[in-house]
Amino acid sequence: MTVLVVGIPEGVELEVLRSRIQRNPHFQVISHARTPDVALAHARVLLPDITVLTLSGSFRDDPAAFGVFRGVRALDPPSGVVLRTRADATPVDLDVVTVDGAVHLVRAGDEEGLMRALRTIGLRRATCDPDEMP
Repeated sequence: MTVLVVGIPEGVELEVLRSRIQRNPHFQVISHARTPDVALAHARVLLPDITVLTLSGSFRDDPAAFGVFRGVRALDPPSGVVLRTRADATPVDLDVVTVDGAVHLVRAGDEEGLMRALRTIGLRRATCDPDEMP
């Protein structure tokens, strides 16, 4: 499964996240983008199976992040999404965008939660319809 990482600048955090994802041989980070416009450009060209979108707050606080979310979900086929939130809080408005199995909320630092979300999306993607259960 191909993975696009969005919202993390170059540096240690990005490398740690990339390493965690690629520890499982079924997942390959194909690109990363810090800004929404670059993220959407990469997504349109690469059609990632999964997008890991790191949020600084809620979608209300960051409409550009919501634009990335809508953009990757509008791809054909839609990218599964892991919304990474701050470790100390999960914004309330994110509950309305979760789709059972296709969009997941994971707190930063929750490595097991991240891998569980990636595996769940990967299983759906393997059925050729990421929004339907196998």
